[in-house]
This record gives sequence, structure tokens and C-alpha cells, in this order.
Amino acid sequence: MERGIRVHGGVFDVEQSWREPDLSKLPGFASPENERIVSVMDELLFVFCRPEDRLLTRKAMDPAHRQYLNAIGFSFEVNAFDVEKVFQDRGRHLFRLLDEDPDPRLSAFLPAGATFEPFAAVDELASVCRRFGLNASAPPMDIVRRVNTKTYSAEMRERLGLPNIATVVRSSDQLLAVGRKVLENGAILLKDDFGVSGRGNLRVDSADTLERVAAYVAQQESRGKRTRFVMEPYLDRIGDFSCQLHIDEHGETRILSVQRLANAEFAYQQSVTPDPAFIERLRGERYFDAMHRLAAELHRDGYYGHVCVDSMLLRGGELVPIVEINARKSMSLIKHQVDAKVQDDRIQGSMRYYSLNLSDPNLAFEDVLAELEKRQVLYDPRRNGGAIPLTANTLAINRNPEQPYRGRLYVYIAASGPDQRERCDERIREVFESLSMRLVN
Repeated sequence: MERGIRVHGGVFDVEQSWREPDLSKLPGFASPENERIVSVMDELLFVFCRPEDRLLTRKAMDPAHRQYLNAIGFSFEVNAFDVEKVFQDRGRHLFRLLDEDPDPRLSAFLPAGATFEPFAAVDELASVCRRFGLNASAPPMDIVRRVNTKTYSAEMRERLGLPNIATVVRSSDQLLAVGRKVLENGAILLKDDFGVSGRGNLRVDSADTLERVAAYVAQQESRGKRTRFVMEPYLDRIGDFSCQLHIDEHGETRILSVQRLANAEFAYQQSVTPDPAFIERLRGERYFDAMHRLAAELHRDGYYGHVCVDSMLLRGGELVPIVEINARKSMSLIKHQVDAKVQDDRIQGSMRYYSLNLSDPNLAFEDVLAELEKRQVLYDPRRNGGAIPLTANTLAINRNPEQPYRGRLYVYIAASGPDQRERCDERIREVFESLSMRLVN
């Protein structure tokens, strides 16, 4: 197979660009600091790069971080300049910057004829490729939008003959009427059709809360907004996991990995390699058969590309194969890519993030690397495990010389098992404390 140059880049809050602007929203809290952090998560995409590939990041990667990654075997080319000069609280995403106001240095960095592999397809992908002479293969955007909705996930359960507890509500009145009935048997989970990772999911425990949410939605409807939420009984789950797969243009499907998940308030926290017994259980319950049938339906509907299927285990022992379908790359796929790089059967990899409050505006990322090395927790292929910092810009993007600021550090931990992983985590926390970084999550 021909190996041409690929360009990797993407938007991690892509659901916001897919979302129809006239849809009503659930109550929620917007954090400009978190939005800026998400805007520079594109540096995580280095894990998909071969040596000849290009990584295009919104903000230039930290030189010390890149040097460390090169030293442990990750080789790639990356832009040495910021694509966006001034980072706004609600700035345009990467593809809009490339489409509307491209930096003239990009033409030299992006080789004509290369293939653009985005984290997820966006409206501007085709025009960006035309502008820079790149190639890309993606389904039509109306198909991408459709298969990424929560209503599509609910529909897919029906098509595959799986239990479906979801109800699609299309007005504040319906939300209130259906919600009252569901509340008689316990709490409700409301899902925005384009909600993701902690945003757009709301647990409702009481009639009073339901009425307030319905009133909030009704106000938006009075201003011309449409309503489309998925309502489900809140299930007593004891575990989350996900399956990463890829569908090619001809419908051939490859299961790439399964990852156990640790989530908090619906938001992604950690991916962990499952033990063999868990994989055998999935085989025994024909989980992978369900994934292949799901992939066939997705392809029948016109979709091809990466897919991450969220699944869960209930306290009663039941396995729920399809919670949500995310037709794009995913955090767990990123973790899987690092697994493949480490290539050590003794290692049970995990990936997580640490949310931090920082007070030192002069803290450099090389200081973090130095402290990790000092405590012998920084990953080195010659050691039996350790921590690989996967991001640097997410730690510094909110830097403020006048007050504490919020940062986030994504880390892959290579460990022989839970005990070593816990010891590694403890040492990482000691590093934070020594550098006056306060752990929030």
C-alpha cells in the first residue's frame, strides 16, 4: 500500500460546529478557560503521525515537549508558529482559521498532494483542502451530522433489535409530560442531541428540577428555537467502556481496541486497557457481533471512517452495547495509539488527565519534565513503565501573570498493573505539589 504524507489536525469540540444553531439547549455552565484548553488539545494528535507526516496545531507545540516525544520514539513534523495569533475565549476553530484567514507560512508547511486526516470531519474540510492542494476522504456533512446525534444512537438500538429505553422529546411540553411519568420510577437523564463529554447531559432527580428545565427550554422556544433532546431513565451503571473501530469506504470494518473508562459526571476522565477476562466476557455476550452489525448499518447510511461506541455495564449484570455513537476519532483511540508505540506485553496502559490550578506564571514545561525525571517517573523505554506527558499547551494556554489560572495535563501511564499505576499516579501528584500546582479533579 502506498504511504504518502499525511497531515493531522482537528477540532476537539467538533460537536459544537455540527450542532444546528436553532436548537434549544439544556442549562449548563460555559467556562472560557476550559474552552481555551480544548482548543489546543489538537497537540494530542501527534500519536497518529509517522515520521514523514505533518502535525498541524493551532498553537505551536512546546519545544521541550516535542524534544521529549522525539527522544522516546515519536517522530513527526509540526508547525513552529501559532496558526492563531491571539487566542480568544470563543475563537474560530482551526479549520475556520485555515479557510478564512490562513497564515502565509502554511503553504510551505502543508505539502500539496498530502492527505488531510482530521480528528473529525467539519464543513470547512473540503474548502481547506482545495486552498492548500490537499486530499481528504470524508462522507457528506449531512451524514456526519446525522450519525453523531443522540437520536441516531437511540434509533440504532431499535434497528439492531437491542433494548431501547430512550424517548426523543421535541418540545418543552413533551419534555414535562414524559418526564413526569419517567420520574415516577426514578431519576431522568436528559441528553442534548449534540452533547459530549460532560456537556449537554443533565440528570434530573425531582419534579421541581424538571419544571425549571422545561421552563428554561420554553423560553428558548418562545424565541424561535427548536427542541430535540433524548430522555432516558437514569441507569445504575457500575462501569463504562468503549469500542474503537474503523469502516472503510467499501464497508470493511476493523475493530481496533476496547478500553475500560473512568468517567465523572458523564465527562471523560481515564482510559485503561481491559484485562483478558473482560474481553472474553464481551466475546461470550456477542458484543463484537453487535459492533459489526452497527458498522454495517452506519455504512448503509453512507458513513465511513473512525467510530467510537460508548457502552456500559449495569449493577444487575446487564451489558448495554450502545450508549452513544461517536463517528470520529476519540480519546480512547489516542490511548490505543500510544499502546501500540509502547509495544510491551508487560504493560497495561492507561491515559488520564489532571485538571490543575497554577499560580506560577513563569513555570516552564521543561520544569515539569525535569521534576518528573528527578522522581524517576518520566517514561523512558529503558525503564519498566512511567508517565508520558501527552500535552503541554493545555497546561499553559490560560497563563496569567496576575492571578492563578486553570490548566490541564494529559498523561499516559505505562504500568505493569493497578499497583504500579497507583504508585506512578502518586508520584505525579507529588510533582504537582512540588511545583505549586493544585490538583482539582
